Amino acid sequence: MSAIVGAVLVFAGGNDMADENIRDVIDDHPDVVGLPSNTTAADIKTLSGPIWDELVSDRAGALAARAGFAIFTAVCLLVFTLCVRKKAATWARVFITISGVIALFPHVLILGDYEPESVMAFSFVALLTVLVAVVCAWLPATNRYARDQKAPPPAAMPYGAPAPSHDRMPY
Repeated sequence: MSAIVGAVLVFAGGNDMADENIRDVIDDHPDVVGLPSNTTAADIKTLSGPIWDELVSDRAGALAARAGFAIFTAVCLLVFTLCVRKKAATWARVFITISGVIALFPHVLILGDYEPESVMAFSFVALLTVLVAVVCAWLPATNRYARDQKAPPPAAMPYGAPAPSHDRMPY
């Protein structure tokens, strides 16, 4: 859910969030983008208006692409988690693991990049949630539950317990 909330923040922020994100990066770490250390975002914006707008648009697109991929993987993880609830099917647990590993990619990118802080916080929570889901899918208790669900129910004995068998026949 936190991945979806973070993605909603990105989609709601749009170009304004991207603009603020670029300003923060340039003001805090101009060397990361190849600028002299005393350069500010205001300097870049005044020198190149249309280029700045294109930069903001590209950044908004990158943020939206990561958010869209995070939503897709979160929905996949949620669907497979709902499938595993009843009988702990192995196929669903395998798909939880696969979609969980794939879901890690956008969150690792987000945590490794200069993202807005709100997005990073939700992405970190989503990353931890994915790891917990993958681990919980294969815990010994989950394996026992799946085994018990696959086992046939014990046969009912309508007239009580069977008579004990003897080695000898009665004469």
